[in-house]
Amino acid sequence: MAAPPDPRDRDGSDLFASPISLRWPTERRAFWLTLLFAPATVAFVSVIIPEHFSAQQVALLIVVAMVYVTIARGRLLGTSIRAHERQLPALHKIVERCARLLRVPMPHVFVREDLFVCITGMGLGQPYSLALSSQWLPHLEEDEIAFIVGSELGHIAAGHTRLTSLFSASGKENPLVALVFGAWLRRTEYTADRVGLLCCGSLDAAIRAIFKCSFHPLASQVSFVAFSDQRHELAIDPGLKMGEWLGESPYAVNRLRELQLFHESPLYERWRAEFERRREELDNAAGAPLQVPWAPKEAGTFRRALAYFVDFILVSNIVTGVNFLTSPETVKQYGKNAPPIPSTDTVGQAIEAWAKAHDMNIAISVGGFGVLFLVLAYSALLVAFTGRTFGMMIFGLRVVRDDLSRVSGWRSVWRYFLAFFTFVLVIPLFFGLANGRYLHDRLSKTKVIRGGA
Repeated sequence: MAAPPDPRDRDGSDLFASPISLRWPTERRAFWLTLLFAPATVAFVSVIIPEHFSAQQVALLIVVAMVYVTIARGRLLGTSIRAHERQLPALHKIVERCARLLRVPMPHVFVREDLFVCITGMGLGQPYSLALSSQWLPHLEEDEIAFIVGSELGHIAAGHTRLTSLFSASGKENPLVALVFGAWLRRTEYTADRVGLLCCGSLDAAIRAIFKCSFHPLASQVSFVAFSDQRHELAIDPGLKMGEWLGESPYAVNRLRELQLFHESPLYERWRAEFERRREELDNAAGAPLQVPWAPKEAGTFRRALAYFVDFILVSNIVTGVNFLTSPETVKQYGKNAPPIPSTDTVGQAIEAWAKAHDMNIAISVGGFGVLFLVLAYSALLVAFTGRTFGMMIFGLRVVRDDLSRVSGWRSVWRYFLAFFTFVLVIPLFFGLANGRYLHDRLSKTKVIRGGA
């Protein structure tokens, strides 16, 4: 068996290093098979739900989901309680201890009103967030909280939340998502349960936590032995197992069974000894400090290109929508004498009024450098107000001055004015100079840094 993980590892990757990985054996295989068969599954669903989605619309949906996840922390700050040393310190201490044990950066911790989900982790990158339900929290003991927190940190360390956050920032199950990605999602729960068990250090606490999160408020009245017997009925009739395919989480009886098998395995004994050593380090105040999730560092070309690509998708979809509204075909179908276009909000009513006033006879066609100009104009506007575009939000980027201060409105306009003309007129200089600085960055005395505050 391999030697214990290096204590200096600070990103949690040691938890999944072969051959002592805590990852469920078939998780990766299920992920790639899910991606392979996803088009066929979606095609099958489209027969039942006859709705056509173009590749551009699918890309837009993904981008919108990424933006929603990125701004979810802002929503949590505005509507939830953030735990820290002076607010819910007991909960903050449990999460901090789990993060130290697992050697992952400390996430942001929120408590919100949620009737359906006990805890959920979210985020596309550092810093990640944990959201616990105020409905469940008062009924959970400290070791039970350690289990559910450890499980979510396991999801984060394993990279699950980078995809699962796109499905639902609230953590609620979606039948369509379960049908397409369920085979992989169910296996990720087994992986996370293993991490949670090591984090809390007690099989009994793990079982109690699963029971309370599944059956609150009847958990205290449920017999674990009697509940486990229900698994035998599932084994007798294989057809009953099909119900699990419609959920993102495995049956609770299966989670408990696999957790017991892991607890009895040599792999658990190996990791248990390692975690006992880590607990001793923490108790003796010998643990290394938690990793700082944010530090200003200049962004590379690849990350900046990804952010631009996201912004391009957003702007191009807006342009496509405007072109559709003002095209001759739309004018002919929704002319001045045609029934009014349905609208559900003030914006829709304004578009309808404008279209009628102009007989919908103005067609707009934007392409080539026109789209580039619109993307840069959109970027200049957002950077002036927020310091970042939606694409930058997703990939943890922001525009700052050379001294790391906020970019003013005029400097933002000047920056993207230079970016447009250096791209159009001097393309090689747009992609970078010998010293690694972009021409429009250097001339505007700005730069793009990565990291999340």
